[in-house]
Amino acid sequence: MKIKSITPTNKLSTITVSDEIFGSKTNDQLLSQAIRVYLSNKRQGTSKVKTRGEVTGSRRKIWKQKGTGNARHGAKSAPIFVGGGVAHGPTGLENWTLKLSKHMKKKALIIALSLQSENIFVTDNLADFDGKTKTAAKLLKDLNIFGKRVLLATDGNNELIRRAFGNIQKVNVMEGSLVNALDVASSDAIIFSKDAVKSLEKRLMKKVKS
Repeated sequence: MKIKSITPTNKLSTITVSDEIFGSKTNDQLLSQAIRVYLSNKRQGTSKVKTRGEVTGSRRKIWKQKGTGNARHGAKSAPIFVGGGVAHGPTGLENWTLKLSKHMKKKALIIALSLQSENIFVTDNLADFDGKTKTAAKLLKDLNIFGKRVLLATDGNNELIRRAFGNIQKVNVMEGSLVNALDVASSDAIIFSKDAVKSLEKRLMKKVKS
C-alpha cells in the first residue's frame, strides 16, 4: 500500500510500504487492552493518605460513654470525623503494573499503524537537518500539522532533531524502535524517517511470519 511521503521541498508524494504492517485488519479489543496496559504502567502509584493511626491529634475519648445522648465514639482521629484519618485510602504501595506478551505488543502496534495510516508521513530529509526550531516548525506548518499532537520517529538518537522539535509543544521525538501502540494511537500525525520505517517493517514482519 502507499502512504504519504515528504519531498525535500516539503511537498507530498507517496511511498510504498508493507500491506501487512500498515494495512492490517483491526482488532479493537486487543488495541484497547494494549492501551490500558501502557497507561497503567505509567502510573507512579505514590498517592497516599493518612490512616486514623497516622493523623495528628489527641487520642482522648471525645465524650464519656453514657449519658450525653450522643453516639459512642473514641478518639477524633476516626474516619467519621472531619480531620480524622481516611479509611481504605491509597497507601503509596500500590503496584499498577500490567503485562502484555511480546506477540500482543507487536500485533497492537500493527493495528495502531493500520488505523493511523492516513496520518502517517515518511521523510528522508532528516539526515541533513540543520537543528533549527524554525526549520522544524516550517516542516510542520507545510504539512498542516503544526499545533497538533505529532509523533516523530527517527532511526537512532539524533540530538539535533530532538533539540529542534523538542522546543515545539505537542511534538514527541523518539527512536522508532521504542514506538508502541499507545504512542501511535494517541497522535494526530506520525512522521517516520525512511530508515525508521525500514527497521520497523523488518522488526514487525518477523512477528507476522511467525
